[in-house]
Amino acid sequence: MTGGLGLTDALQSASLRGVSLRRTVWGLGALLLCSCGGSLSTAGLDAGGANDAASDGGGPAGSLRGALAGAWSFDVDGKDHSGNALDLDLPGLHLATGRFGKGLQLAGEGTPIAQRPIDDPSLNLTMGDFTVSFWISFSMTGAAQFVAVKGYNVGGWFVGWARTAWAYGLPSPAGGTFSDPAGSPAAGVFHHVVFERSGDTVELFVDSKSVGTATVHDTPPPTQAPFQVGGFAPGGVTVAMGQSVVDGVVDDLAIWHRALAADERAYLATHAVP
Repeated sequence: MTGGLGLTDALQSASLRGVSLRRTVWGLGALLLCSCGGSLSTAGLDAGGANDAASDGGGPAGSLRGALAGAWSFDVDGKDHSGNALDLDLPGLHLATGRFGKGLQLAGEGTPIAQRPIDDPSLNLTMGDFTVSFWISFSMTGAAQFVAVKGYNVGGWFVGWARTAWAYGLPSPAGGTFSDPAGSPAAGVFHHVVFERSGDTVELFVDSKSVGTATVHDTPPPTQAPFQVGGFAPGGVTVAMGQSVVDGVVDDLAIWHRALAADERAYLATHAVP
């Protein structure tokens, strides 16, 4: 792991239709079960829909709704699907093919990013356990690229890529990087990233494999700052274009106020956030 000063230098230099269909399949199956006395088989459901009956109650799909702070699928717009109404503004941004349905297309340094229009204290992650999960497909990896950030320059946090390694920022310590033994992520391919804190330890998973851990400590929440996706604009996107902007597509971003269990991370490796 690289210390915060080196990281700072490096950074400064640089789907609803499917759900309805699956529910229809289950409904038709239930009618057949009642009329024929047979058993309902799950054979033939796609990988994303297998066991989605659990999404209406138990299992990982059900438990993932617990302590969900925000969830952005980018299938149509920047709407928050967590029920907390934390919709993102997408000024001048476009949607492209994502890991599940559509994703948020970003175009690199100096271009627009997505942002909340106000400060949201619920998205401060400087105290207690949390999880940030997203899918990312890079067009290139030779520049620093923030995926999710809130007030990094005023005692907040971020998670993303730092030219040669995965990177994070938290107030205590200042942040660091995790080098993936597999090397830089392949361009044009979606990778699943989970960054979470449990107790005094943060850990980052890429494609279901841990790439590093670090010790962190609680700090007071930062001063007011907007939550931003796909890049970093210290003065807000109305003042300046984004810095360290993702060059690629971000999809299915979600934040929880707790660490996830292993079966929940495994679920997210093949399913959209329920």
